[in-house]
Amino acid sequence: MEAHYLTSLDLNGFIEAARAIPYQKINSDLFPGIEVWIRRDDLLDPLISGNKAYKLLYNLIEAKDRGVETLVTCGGAWSNHLHATAAAGARFGFRTIGVVRGERPPVLSAMLRDAERFGMQLNFVSRQHYRQRSQPEFLKLIGAQVANSIYIPEGGANLAGVRGIRLLGGIIEATHPISFDQLWVACGTGLTLGGLSSSINSFPVRGVGVLKAGESIRREALRWLTALAESAARSGERIASSDIALEDEYHCGGYGKYPSWLQEFQQAFECESGVPLDPVYTSKLMYALSQEVSEGHFSYGTKILALHSGGLQGRRGFQLFD
Repeated sequence: MEAHYLTSLDLNGFIEAARAIPYQKINSDLFPGIEVWIRRDDLLDPLISGNKAYKLLYNLIEAKDRGVETLVTCGGAWSNHLHATAAAGARFGFRTIGVVRGERPPVLSAMLRDAERFGMQLNFVSRQHYRQRSQPEFLKLIGAQVANSIYIPEGGANLAGVRGIRLLGGIIEATHPISFDQLWVACGTGLTLGGLSSSINSFPVRGVGVLKAGESIRREALRWLTALAESAARSGERIASSDIALEDEYHCGGYGKYPSWLQEFQQAFECESGVPLDPVYTSKLMYALSQEVSEGHFSYGTKILALHSGGLQGRRGFQLFD
């Protein structure tokens, strides 16, 4: 399967591309007794892919509509969000500034090298200052306040970002090829879980935490679900309340932890399915699903849809079997 390519900053064009994303059935001995499919949002675009694209969508449209020249955002050395924002800026004509946690290292990560190549200006700040990134005076404090700019929080975590994920949920509702029993998604913050839970009504959504923050992820998902409901209510729309279901035992030791047995699972999955995974999110997602199957938590014939959230460029930060 080949990646699509987002050629213009147009909502209808984006929706058309998102509706064309393939759903791939996984034939693998890793999931005995159930039927597993994966929605390949890693193929939405080679650089602006997965849930990162959806979280950026309305932020970018707002910037375009306001005539904004500069996008300012923040993240760590291996941030998928920084990478996607830099690529989107280069693609759609925005100047980009990335505020990066910590001192500039002698050798940049592959992600940050890409970001600079895409034209992003990297501003490295102390971890103490970075912890204040949610405060109103953050950009002024670090000297990154520039004219005619828009600030996109880390990970695209604002109302525009979660609206993009809600759009993804609506597209899944309209395009899923069979009747599924559950949708599974990897979770770092809870925004994607909350956004999907707001717009998928045909089957429950279950998150898999990829770091040791289960209750925090659950709270954040609920917070974004509530924010969407309040925003919708102001325009006369109603979002039904939804449970937030989260598996929080599959973080494999913490964020970015990639033990040898997880690598072995990922290699087996990729050999059997032909679907590439990233070590931080989707490898843990599919591992969690296989473990739940082996422990007998599904009825025979259960149909599961997993969401591929992209981030494959992050594979370069790990010693893989490629």
